[in-house]
Amino acid sequence: MHLVLVDGSGFIFRAFHALPQLTRKSDRLPVGSVIGFCNMLWKLGEDLKGEDAPTHMAVVFDYSSKTFRDEIYADYKTHRPPAPEELVPQFPLTRAATRAYGLPSIEMEGYEADDIIATYTALARDAGGKVTIVSSDKDLMQLVEPDGSVRLLDTIPRPGQPALRWIGADEVREKFGVSPDKVIEVQALCGDAVDNVPGVPGIGVKTAAELINTYGDIETLLASTASIKQPKRRQALEENAELARISKQLVTLKHDTPVELPLEDLRRQPIEPGKLFPFLNAMEFVSVAKRLGTLLDADPTAWPPDPELAAKPAEPVGFDNSARAEARAARQAAEGRAESAPVVHARLEHARIKAIPLDHSKYEIIRDAEALTRWIEAIYAQGYVATDTETTGLDNQTADLVGISFSTAPGNGAYLPLGHTTGANDLLGGGHAEGQMEMRQALDMLKPVFADRSILKIFHNIKYDLGILARYGVEVRAFDDNLLISYALDGPQFNTMGELSEHWLGHTGIAIKELLGTGKNQKTFAEVPIADAARYAAEDSDLTIRLWHVLKPRLVAENMTTLYETIERPLAPVLARMEGRGITVDRQILSRLSGDFAQRAAALEAEAYELAGGSFNLGSPKQLGEILFGRMGLPGGSKTKTGQWSTGADVLEELAAQGIAIARTIVDWRQLTKLMGTYTDALPTYINPRTGRVHTTYSQHSVLTGRLSSNDPNLQNIPVRTEDGRKIRTAFVAPAGKLLISADYSQIELRVLAHIADIQALKDAFEEGLDIHAMTASEMFGVPVEGMPSEIRRRAKAINFGIIYGISAFGLANHLGIERAEAGEYI
Repeated sequence: MHLVLVDGSGFIFRAFHALPQLTRKSDRLPVGSVIGFCNMLWKLGEDLKGEDAPTHMAVVFDYSSKTFRDEIYADYKTHRPPAPEELVPQFPLTRAATRAYGLPSIEMEGYEADDIIATYTALARDAGGKVTIVSSDKDLMQLVEPDGSVRLLDTIPRPGQPALRWIGADEVREKFGVSPDKVIEVQALCGDAVDNVPGVPGIGVKTAAELINTYGDIETLLASTASIKQPKRRQALEENAELARISKQLVTLKHDTPVELPLEDLRRQPIEPGKLFPFLNAMEFVSVAKRLGTLLDADPTAWPPDPELAAKPAEPVGFDNSARAEARAARQAAEGRAESAPVVHARLEHARIKAIPLDHSKYEIIRDAEALTRWIEAIYAQGYVATDTETTGLDNQTADLVGISFSTAPGNGAYLPLGHTTGANDLLGGGHAEGQMEMRQALDMLKPVFADRSILKIFHNIKYDLGILARYGVEVRAFDDNLLISYALDGPQFNTMGELSEHWLGHTGIAIKELLGTGKNQKTFAEVPIADAARYAAEDSDLTIRLWHVLKPRLVAENMTTLYETIERPLAPVLARMEGRGITVDRQILSRLSGDFAQRAAALEAEAYELAGGSFNLGSPKQLGEILFGRMGLPGGSKTKTGQWSTGADVLEELAAQGIAIARTIVDWRQLTKLMGTYTDALPTYINPRTGRVHTTYSQHSVLTGRLSSNDPNLQNIPVRTEDGRKIRTAFVAPAGKLLISADYSQIELRVLAHIADIQALKDAFEEGLDIHAMTASEMFGVPVEGMPSEIRRRAKAINFGIIYGISAFGLANHLGIERAEAGEYI
């Protein structure tokens, strides 16, 4: 027996990122990932011939819901972004494709695909068979057997490697430093940022492998921490022992998943034209059907499309210009017409860049004016340069400049250290490390380069660098920003250099925590030895220029140049200036409000004690739940998966609406303490001692809708709907002789909707200057428009936008407290 298990979810995402987002001609249903998935399945069958041919085979998918691991660790995979909108409707189609190719499609609620794969692997081995797992997922490497009975097969092409890369025990040891049976021990220690497995802070793969090779397993290691010589390592293990144990539970695959299909039902069956061609015809994969028809000696047109799959989706799926451009190019190719030159160039450039090796030994450290002059001459000769600043922190209004890196071509890179306090010749630290230029001299030499419009400067997240360089008197003109190019092309899918590099170049890059450490012992970049800093910083610029060569041609190929060059790129320096300017807050107003809120919160706390018949911690959901539903026996109590009473805002609001006094008291107390923690107590801590102002950070690349987000502190959500919120707003003040003004688009989303959806009633209302939200409120709540309370209008506004963005009848009914049928009628 040879069982082949395909990681279906891996195939889907690989197809999505590797291929154009094609659409079905008849109804614009996205099918690019589906056709890629089909091609990969067929190619796999062609590749596995002879002794590698499968006798049994299945495709395993992740079920889109929470699993048992979420009960072990609530933050498991929580920071993973949702699947791209255009990919979602393709998930069920890939399952249909699997069945059309004569393969079982397997997924189970509550379990991950990896657990199902582990279980079938165990069943096959117990039956004396061998197993091939088609995946490059490192989590599956724990299943590899030293005797070769279980191997992974990586089918993703990589430069300098064979098309099919078999992963056995040697390859696992090369990656993790341990044998396959110890992989879970290493993963438990180093964690996994992708899946949000915590691990032990400060311990990477190399250190974890060293520890496991010494102590054997997690429990033995944790019982032997006294023998570990390094104090920081010993402390990290002792303080995070429970995290290590939880992490081991998260990374350990289940070998006893209650699978429904017996192993024998996975026996490989020949492809049946009567199943395959109705699917292909429904998808309108004409070229694929013709090719397979020839190979299977069958006429694809003899079978009508599967009517269920051919049916038009209930709602059309929209695409941006990039998807339409790629779909158009694909249709041209299918019809025998040549691809556009920009599309061909973008594809060839990507392949060229990925093939260039990355060698840290070729990076240079610029230690004097002579070397810097050489690099400046090279920059002028090339006409463009990738560059990045290294600093002591993440806040560009307080961080100090430590160094600058450069790259003029993939494979080369240099680092100019300027502010290191620790270096190879300064082992004790504490001073200015040797081998660095004087900062003012270096910046004076670089100022003309950064200001020269004939030299293109390429950054990743330029807004941060603009803030730093402006404080040092350096102006930047003529630039590109890979982060914003990526955002224009692919939305907020990739945010960090590591994410972009791993996706487009297949290279993760040096992690900053390897240099700085983590936790309370974390150091600044200035304390990193220059040689280590140079490898990291020069690699950043090298990766930046590689990514620019990959991403920039796509702007033309996908018709996104205008969006990037007229909206996204010009906005970055505007936001940088806004961040640098900041805003003044009145400490005295905030202090008075904090005192007032604290007194009122204390009164509410005393009131809650009296109503509950005893004191308890109002901030503890566990204690609050026991009081409300345990001791007081209030109605509507329900328990979470952890066995704790649910005390969320919706639960308390419902109880308060029923007239239960203690619930209203807790709700009011929570609102006050939140205002204190978020604003009145917190805002003074953000006042910059250098400027006396609060400086937020605006992100223009993290929201799918194109809106900005504001962080550290968030100045976009200062309360306005309550009296207390409006009091907080009075703390934001203008200097003498200046004014603060507030400006907003008037019902912009509704105006866009009226135009795009061609809704005459809305058009007429706007032309007549009517207030749409007030009209809605008047109709729904029977309140005259004249003199309408602002709270009533706000409810109507929430309803209008809820309907625009797809609120269900159930959701609207809950929002308004009406019957679902009535809500559906209104929608």
